[in-house]
Amino acid sequence: MMTEVNWLQLIIPAFAAVTGYLVRYYLDRMKEAEERRFADKREHYRNLILCLKSLREGNTEHLELLWFEYSFMWLHAPDAVIHSANELLRELRNEKTPLKDIAPLIGNLLMLMRRDMGFKRSRLSSVDFEGRLDEFSNE
Repeated sequence: MMTEVNWLQLIIPAFAAVTGYLVRYYLDRMKEAEERRFADKREHYRNLILCLKSLREGNTEHLELLWFEYSFMWLHAPDAVIHSANELLRELRNEKTPLKDIAPLIGNLLMLMRRDMGFKRSRLSSVDFEGRLDEFSNE
């Protein structure tokens, strides 16, 4: 009877240690995968913004990359980001749209991207975006 208790005293801690190691390994792998997805999404969002800027400036050199990044959004971005990008693209195609009407659309897209990247609570609104719009000449 004494030897049975000794075996249990060895098996239970060993089992707990192995189980703890496996759980830790799984959680670490999940965290690494999430960090890679975050970095990948951040890079795609950055490329999309650069492509939209080029398109707005009349440069179609990055048009292929724009559609690649737009397709990426359809696979990995929330619906709100896609709807916002669609609205912005419609207005960018319309050359008669004044710049003051496009700035809030860009701001809305950026705000939704920020939320998707983890900034869930923000006091910013779509009209707070003012970045370098003064360089455009269609007003």
